[in-house]
Amino acid sequence: MQLPTSEMGNSQQALPTNYEVYRQVVKAYAQKTPLQLTLGVNDNSVEKAEPVSK
Repeated sequence: MQLPTSEMGNSQQALPTNYEVYRQVVKAYAQKTPLQLTLGVNDNSVEKAEPVSK
């Protein structure tokens, strides 16, 4: 699965992820909730997505 394209520094990149993270992103997008993403080894994948606490 690929996450929607996101900005990383000055570039944009789509990263592979697992189903659980993908669902979290879809739910957060629908609710307009910002997420903090945890990247995998060498920033080549998204391992975790958590709502940003205010």
